Amino acid sequence: MEFSRQADVLRTIASRLGLPDFRTLTQNPTIHEAVRLTIYYHLGNAPDSVSTLLHGHHQETCQLHICFDRPQKRAELHLNIKTERYNQLLLAMQKANFDKLDDDPTLPFYGADLWLIERAAGSFHHDVVLAPESATGNYRELVRAFQTYLPETTRVGAQ
Repeated sequence: MEFSRQADVLRTIASRLGLPDFRTLTQNPTIHEAVRLTIYYHLGNAPDSVSTLLHGHHQETCQLHICFDRPQKRAELHLNIKTERYNQLLLAMQKANFDKLDDDPTLPFYGADLWLIERAAGSFHHDVVLAPESATGNYRELVRAFQTYLPETTRVGAQ
């Protein structure tokens, strides 16, 4: 499997924050499925963030962990999210054909905020890189899905 250069660069944010490799999260027998959103702010006017949503087997809530990459002090939020919201997010991702999308072919080479969206279940892993401000079509639908069903992940926070 080949990974895009942008995805590799965005993954370094999670690595720098000491977060586990996303592709291995669902190898834990208590985790059924996971979704991660990594946000890079090109102007540095907000802390980059990594939001990981974990869905266990037969649970009424999912665990949402948000880490902000702040100078000198990492900030974290740990939230319980109702499984219904998680299911709505997955349905919206499915409608946008997330599992079949490649990285947005119109990604700018520089000067844009970037998102890395990842989903894993068992041995399955897929990711997409997009620029939320210029996203169109299915990529725009992915942006809307996160803004609608997990707005905590897209708000600039922990300033």
